[in-house]
Amino acid sequence: MASQKMLQELKRLLLDTASGGSRQLTEVEADLVQTNILLGEAIEKLGSSFMELHTAVLAQQKEIELLMAGKGCLDADDIARLKTIQDEITSHVNTAVTGLQFQDMTSQLLERIVRRVIGLRDALGVLSANSFEITPDHTQSVEALEGLLKNTVESMEERLTALENGLWKTVRQTRMESGDIELF
Repeated sequence: MASQKMLQELKRLLLDTASGGSRQLTEVEADLVQTNILLGEAIEKLGSSFMELHTAVLAQQKEIELLMAGKGCLDADDIARLKTIQDEITSHVNTAVTGLQFQDMTSQLLERIVRRVIGLRDALGVLSANSFEITPDHTQSVEALEGLLKNTVESMEERLTALENGLWKTVRQTRMESGDIELF
């Protein structure tokens, strides 16, 4: 027979691990969701600003082209420099917009982390549920306790394996003109 003190300590360990871990994972999940929301809002504003900048630059370029076409005082070198500047502005704006792809990749990572947190909380729930099977009376044999612990370990391993198999390993970005980017 397992001693009452050992059973009580084991039960307390399982409950404390499950409840403490679950509370912390809930806080992590809330922080990750809030981070994702804030990141999305910031990127949305940044993207909007870049698009407005691009529109203004295009309008400026049209005006310069009109000036270049209508006035004979600009020489070929002046026109070449203006064209180079136009190309650089367009290139910088395109590079900045391409940089926005990382918001999508970051969101994918945050979603994966949230799923991992949920899966870990589920696994910790096994500890909590199985801890109620431990009774402090002397009727529980060592064999029964060993069986319970074995079942708990197997159940946790199943949940952790399912969690691992359910998470994608790569973060992909394929929506913008720059092509595919793969992280991890």
